[in-house]
Amino acid sequence: MQALIPETAPFTEEQRAWLDGFIAGLLGAERARDEAMTASGTALDMAPSPQETMPWHDPTLGLEARMELAQGRSLELRLMAAMGQLDCGQCGYECRSYAAAIAASADADLGKCVPGGRATARKLKELMAQSGDVRPSAVAPVAPPPPRPAPERGYCRDAPVHARLLLSEQITGEAAEKETRHIVLELPEPDLRYMPGDSLGVWPENNPEEVELLIAILRAKGSEAVTLANGDVLSARTALSRACDLRMPAPQLYALLAGEARDDVDRSRLATLAENDEQADTFGVHDVLDLLLEFPSARPRIDQFVGALGRMQPRLYSIASSQRKHPRQVHLTIGVLRYEKNERAYRGTASSFLSDYLRPGRRVSVFVQRAHAFRLPSDPCAPVIMVGPGTGIAPFRSFLQEREAFGAPGRNWLFFGNPRRETDFLYRAELEELALKRVLTRMDLAFSRDQMNKVYVQHKMLEAAPEFWRWLGGGAHLYVCGDAKRMAGDVDLALQQIAVTQGGMDVATAKRYVADLAREGRYQRDVY
Repeated sequence: MQALIPETAPFTEEQRAWLDGFIAGLLGAERARDEAMTASGTALDMAPSPQETMPWHDPTLGLEARMELAQGRSLELRLMAAMGQLDCGQCGYECRSYAAAIAASADADLGKCVPGGRATARKLKELMAQSGDVRPSAVAPVAPPPPRPAPERGYCRDAPVHARLLLSEQITGEAAEKETRHIVLELPEPDLRYMPGDSLGVWPENNPEEVELLIAILRAKGSEAVTLANGDVLSARTALSRACDLRMPAPQLYALLAGEARDDVDRSRLATLAENDEQADTFGVHDVLDLLLEFPSARPRIDQFVGALGRMQPRLYSIASSQRKHPRQVHLTIGVLRYEKNERAYRGTASSFLSDYLRPGRRVSVFVQRAHAFRLPSDPCAPVIMVGPGTGIAPFRSFLQEREAFGAPGRNWLFFGNPRRETDFLYRAELEELALKRVLTRMDLAFSRDQMNKVYVQHKMLEAAPEFWRWLGGGAHLYVCGDAKRMAGDVDLALQQIAVTQGGMDVATAKRYVADLAREGRYQRDVY
């Protein structure tokens, strides 16, 4: 039988076999239905076989474009297309295995996709509603999967270890438009290993002032015992601090407040949001605190409130250090998210935790997330081209440290960009020193707001097209890290244009050339 659940999915061998068998049965039923409809003269787009391509599995595509590409496919694949397409593992799955778990009723939480955020959660809910929320248990009775074995400690979100904060240092100037920080954590034990290209999963804690405000609004003490869905019993304060998502209100929270609201207008609006929260901003609701502030007549018991909140998810950050150079440390490069909305100041959960609330010497729960396909070439002589604007510089700092510590003779070329040289040249002294040592063979910089016309990394690639093409012809490996929605797509187009202008290819051939680079492992992306 063809395996439908990848080996990297967070299931045991027995669970994968169970899900494979069940989903294969569902697809077999779909095919039988489709054949019957086709025989009766009804045209129908068949669900793809596992070998077929999934063109929506591209993080540079927008949600609607992905859904259009998945139109007519099976429910599992349409659920997959609604996700962030990063296979990042923050939810505990890859995109397809998370979709399979939802479709197979192995996971009822539709809000786990951190990269997809609110848009993905809404689309998953919409797809399940359109399908009639037919889960496998509604089609045929099945036994629950066997319990999962103990995960590997330090390498799984369910088995984190405690690292100690050594340093949280701002590395952008005071006048910078966005604050970026260099974080140094001490690893708890020497046998916890990571490699350049890996990410660090961080379990953040919520803003303590916000937690206390929620407790006060609900007229609670915070010491009340609450039971989480996994059976854990915690105090309300601990649950709100560590276990609950206070950013995106879940549908069940809207429904709970609608049932508790004493005001008719509040009740009606909350019921509307429980069905479809696309109007949340219209009602002034951006996070959980907003929800309580905007609907003052709805005040549930704190145990009910905690039970209706979404669960906290870990955040993944590209590791910015080499363990050859820093054996007991792991470094991160973090952009701190702060913005104004609804006449309120909002902060990113994890970035503010690491920058504002976690003090040096205190511990944080972390785990190493191994890279799927973002690795330095096995040949130390191979040239490397790195494109990493903003915090996308993080893994390339790791790459350069690794290549220097190993003594790799291969050439290294970095494209880095940010708004302004004076305030946003991250790791400037280190990079300039590496250039002097010739570890960094070439560095092309794009500071977009230092001149009238904005200049980005893709423009620098095009300016250096002849040399860029020579490096690729010499076997260079190309890596891209950073924003998926704009930068990564623009870099991909620039790469195709270089293949056209320097390689004499037509557009279709250039696209195939870029796809071949990726298949060969010479074009790798870590985008978010």
